[in-house]
Amino acid sequence: MPELTFAMQRLPGVSVISVAGEIDAVTAVLLDRHLRATRRAPHEHLVIDLSDAHFLGSAGLRVLLNTHAFARQHGGTLRLAAPHPRLAAMMRITRAHTVLHVHDTVEEAVLAALRLPAPVTRPAIEAAP
Repeated sequence: MPELTFAMQRLPGVSVISVAGEIDAVTAVLLDRHLRATRRAPHEHLVIDLSDAHFLGSAGLRVLLNTHAFARQHGGTLRLAAPHPRLAAMMRITRAHTVLHVHDTVEEAVLAALRLPAPVTRPAIEAAP
């Protein structure tokens, strides 16, 4: 059986779930079960870190779309973060990226979920004139 692992980090206002492995027809059920079991409230904001997920099949995509729809119906959001290039390409091909909120980093996804502006990065030491 293919392995799929999860890690969870609860932040104020948002939960980050990291997924590692392949999300196929078999493991999509595990992803769906995990997302349902870890949801604190229907209106909570979720970020799914896909940086260690190397495959996303149609069953996994369906779980993400259903989770997105559930969150929207209940005042929450679902954000996807740091998808592997193959996953990002699959989302573009299927046009799922037009429905799902996909971000380059977990930090960007968390800030977007909380509707906070992204931090402005500045050099630690300013150059002397």
